[in-house]
Order: sequence, then C-alpha cells, then structure tokens
Amino acid sequence: MTEPIPTYAQEAYAILYNRFASDVFPSVYFSWFISRSMVKKTLHTLEKAGWIRRVGKGKYVCVNSDEIFKSMSEFKVPKLLKEAGRRYVYADASAVEVWTDYSYVQRSWEHSPYYIKVLHSELDEWVKYFRKHRVKVFISEAEPSLGEFVVLKPQERLTYEEHNDLPVEPLDAVVRYCERHIDAFEYSLAYLQAKFKVRPKVSIDIRVLEEAAKAI
Repeated sequence: MTEPIPTYAQEAYAILYNRFASDVFPSVYFSWFISRSMVKKTLHTLEKAGWIRRVGKGKYVCVNSDEIFKSMSEFKVPKLLKEAGRRYVYADASAVEVWTDYSYVQRSWEHSPYYIKVLHSELDEWVKYFRKHRVKVFISEAEPSLGEFVVLKPQERLTYEEHNDLPVEPLDAVVRYCERHIDAFEYSLAYLQAKFKVRPKVSIDIRVLEEAAKAI
C-alpha cells in the first residue's frame, strides 16, 4: 500500500526514476546535491510510503510508477481501521454496507466515504492517525471530497454487534436508518428483510423484494 508523499519527496522520486528506472541505486546518490540529514529524511519518506524498496545495505530500487498510482487508488481505510489498535464501529451507510454483505456499496474511486463511530476520548488520536496516513477526515458530518475519506462520529460509549468479523451498529439500528432514508436504501432494506427476517415499518416495492431475495 503506497501513500501520497510531500513535494520534496515526489521531486526526488522523479529524479531517481528517470535516472535509474528499475536499476539499483545507492543511498549516497543524493549526497552530492543535498545535506546528509536531508538525504536520510528523503529516503526514509520514500521507503515508508512505498515509493522505493530497500534491496540491500545502502541500496534501493524505485517501485514502478504504475504500481504506485494503482496502489494509491485502492481502498485502504478498512485496513487502517483494523491496524489502529482502538475500538471503532461502522455506522450509518457504512453499517448498511456491512450488514448487506456489500450488496449495497456506497463507494467509487471518485467518492468513498466511511462513517465510523469512535470514543469521544480518542477522537484526537483518530484524527492524527488518519492524517498521518494522508486520509481526509471529518467530524460528525461529511464535506465535499474526492477519493477515500472518513467521517468520525464521536460517542461516549460504543454499542455494536459483529457481522463478518466487523464491529458494526446493531441490526435494528441499521434497519431504522434504512427506513429513514428509504429512497436511497429501499433495496438494502429489502435485502435485510429477506436475509434476517426483519419487519420494516415502511412498505417496500414487491419487485425490489423479489430482486433482493435473489441475492441471498
């Protein structure tokens, strides 16, 4: 998984890739042009972000640029959540995704939101964590944004169930959410009714129910 990098590191990668392509280059290459401390910082940034690989003591190779940009467009938030070491809960539309086994998906390469409940006491740590990994993060409400972003919903306590090994809002809460937003989640509600035998308080088109039943 590669991540975006600062401008100085992008410039360094462009020089390295054009100079060496897939050939091995020494860590001292930049020492003729910039300070030793800046060389160390630049190489560390490039390696940590996945733009270059260490292949030996003081030796590196550039990752192919096609691989970098393909990896940067892949969804990385789920992996970051699992590796955060803190409690969290998929909420709102993200909870609908989980409970419907992703028969409903709200994301695309252009727009990929995640709605996540976290403890209020850990909010600052969550914000720093996602920003460290260059993931856009908002509090409580989403704002216009491209690509992956997270909307953190701080809570005093977390109530959740597990579905497919993921912490997610309880099923009844997700059903109520779909009912409140029936225009967007009619199919999702039909899926939940077919799979979990829930009894929604709103009517669902019979054609939608039949279509959802086929996906179970």
